[in-house]
Amino acid sequence: MMLAGDIGRYADLSDGDWIVGLSAPLAIIIDDGQGPRFTKVSAGFLHAMAWTRAQADARTLEQLFPLDARLILTNAFRRIMEGRGAIEVVAPIRTAPNKTTLTSFMLQAVPGGAVIEIVSSTEQRDGAVGWRRVLFQQLNVMGSGAACIYDRTPAMAADMAALLGLPEGQCADGTDLVHPQDVPRLEAHRRRLAAADEGYIARVTTRMRHADGDWRWIEIREEVLNRTVDGALGQILGFAIDVSEHHALLEATHRQSLAVMHAETEERRRIARELHDTMAQYLVVIDLALSRLQRTVAGPLPEEPIGDIREALRSAHEEVRSFSWLLHPPDIERLGLARAVEKFGAGFGGRTGLSVVTETGELPPISAASELTLFRITQEALMNVHRHARATEVHILLNASGRTAITLDVIDNGVGLAGAKLDPATGEGVGVGLSGMKARVERLAGVLAVMPGKTGFHLRVSLPVQAGLERRPKAARGRVRARAESSSAGGDRTPAE
Repeated sequence: MMLAGDIGRYADLSDGDWIVGLSAPLAIIIDDGQGPRFTKVSAGFLHAMAWTRAQADARTLEQLFPLDARLILTNAFRRIMEGRGAIEVVAPIRTAPNKTTLTSFMLQAVPGGAVIEIVSSTEQRDGAVGWRRVLFQQLNVMGSGAACIYDRTPAMAADMAALLGLPEGQCADGTDLVHPQDVPRLEAHRRRLAAADEGYIARVTTRMRHADGDWRWIEIREEVLNRTVDGALGQILGFAIDVSEHHALLEATHRQSLAVMHAETEERRRIARELHDTMAQYLVVIDLALSRLQRTVAGPLPEEPIGDIREALRSAHEEVRSFSWLLHPPDIERLGLARAVEKFGAGFGGRTGLSVVTETGELPPISAASELTLFRITQEALMNVHRHARATEVHILLNASGRTAITLDVIDNGVGLAGAKLDPATGEGVGVGLSGMKARVERLAGVLAVMPGKTGFHLRVSLPVQAGLERRPKAARGRVRARAESSSAGGDRTPAE
């Protein structure tokens, strides 16, 4: 029998009559728009397939093969015509009602079509193992991942070598290919799988070294199919897929989101400085001019209009101070999220007369984009309370939700949904900014909800603790409770004051 690697030398399909008399099991396949079909078939190929020449000549794969074999061969033909190189596939050829021959075919592209060779065949009387192999062979050819069923070990998909560009069997266990920082995660995955019930699907994403030296993000999903009589793992269904491109896109999206947030922060600081340096000074000038007018006019000015003007000036000045504080927040990078929220709540309460109680627990590391989002939502939620809720107290709760998420709750004792003219179903309302908050949260795969309650307004935001993203280290913190009363001096001052 001819070696599989030699079939590429048959490159001229216009003169293929010489193939017909060969004992080697070769044939030529082309696709002229009617589907892949045989044009020249060797005597050896006809003998191996138990066909007559009349049955095979000019017939399509659809006409000659059963559905399962046809799908495998057609898909392999399409792939090599796309430039994938030589492909070896295994297809079931039924030779009797209860007997299946697993036949290995090698296909290689040549100008105008492909050469197909029968490499080997194995008769299978017990079809379970053979059909399973064929099933996963087809899955692996059709998809970009690797699927298999294995007994206890290896602990990852056996066909993963193809994903990593390695020779078959080189990554039977694969632990040595895993990034050192991801080994604990993979070991935890294996322990979780070992303790799982039948039908449980465990998932882990880890970096693994490719044959080209680069690290690839590989997502592994494994399901316990059965256990032995003593309870040990029996068979595992495994699937692995290269998600490096998806991961790179996700990281790029987060970097862009973070850049936009940083730009927004700088713009807010610029506006805060403008308000402090211009608008606040103009208000002071107006107040001084009014005082001079009172001193220089011959007669007394009407007290009521003068009082109204001074009250309006005082209110405007307070609004400018409040907005300057909102737009020029504490330094998150220096303080960390929890301390920045506490400091902001204290300052905001001192400037608006609200009693602001802030409680923060120990927080896991999160991405810088998530930190900025949670802080910005805290700012906007407090401003909504100040402008719409007619509340006297507001509670800010910032805590970890297990190991997978961080939850922010802002709760006030104001007029609630009805008083703020919000939609009870969605919490949407004119001027309240919930739609903008929701968009920010959803960009980070989080959830924003308006929680039901008899009185007041309860906003809850939950963001996932996402692995692999840029993080800032945090010092360990216990639970902290900070309170800003309306009588306080307003906490730390900023240049905007």
